[in-house]
Amino acid sequence: MLSPKAQKLLNDYFHLPLGEVKDVRCPYFNNARLKQRAQLRVLIGKGTPNEIVEEAKIISIQYHAGLFDKAGHCCLHNEHTGKKVNSDEIRKFLIDHNLGVECSGFVTQILRVNFQETKNVDIARKFFIVSPRYFFRWFISLLRPVENISVRRYIDNRNTKKIDWSETQTGDVIVMLETGPNNKHNHILLITDKTVDTIFYAHARAWSSEGKYGHGVAKGIIKISDKNGSLLNQSWEELGFINEKNETWLEAKNAKILEVRRILI
Repeated sequence: MLSPKAQKLLNDYFHLPLGEVKDVRCPYFNNARLKQRAQLRVLIGKGTPNEIVEEAKIISIQYHAGLFDKAGHCCLHNEHTGKKVNSDEIRKFLIDHNLGVECSGFVTQILRVNFQETKNVDIARKFFIVSPRYFFRWFISLLRPVENISVRRYIDNRNTKKIDWSETQTGDVIVMLETGPNNKHNHILLITDKTVDTIFYAHARAWSSEGKYGHGVAKGIIKISDKNGSLLNQSWEELGFINEKNETWLEAKNAKILEVRRILI
């Protein structure tokens, strides 16, 4: 299993720390569409749960949304309308203001805590991101490593090694390159646990079937039904959907590159 602090961080993404308003699942947000540069990591999909909540407080107070009071506490009732605030209203507010996490930011934040606690290693500082030959980009990557770790950094042999899917263990990642409708999407799953017959994973994603407000962090399992087959020959289940009906499996199937990788420590 992941380390205790990493497990807590994972849980916080699924239940954002909003006080008495419970079970707000962190939405998915990818900065690629907006292409904002030099922003705080929380504004480009790389933030922690606490950073996302703090930014939501600032926006709510600044624009008088009424979801947080002046002390920064999430209100059980909207300060302006008096109506009860529920988790769906908070999620809608987050999504409308581009607050959430994208797949590599989600994985990096959790693995960073996991390896700091178990190996005393900060993978964000250890990862190769860009060559020193490109001095400006290299210098920025030193100052802002999490913001500059993309999915492709996880398939770089200087950062990870490819392993057979049957050797998968907690802390490994499943990387998909050049998938999606236009083969331009990269994606990554975090292996959160492994038993004899099941691989447990978590990720931040937006399924096309979920519309504008249904996306976010999610968990799934890969049931090992054919030990001699490929990873795609196993049973991928997420939200009750299996394989062809599971958009995560479809992304894996359509990926130009599908690999299980292990962090080099």
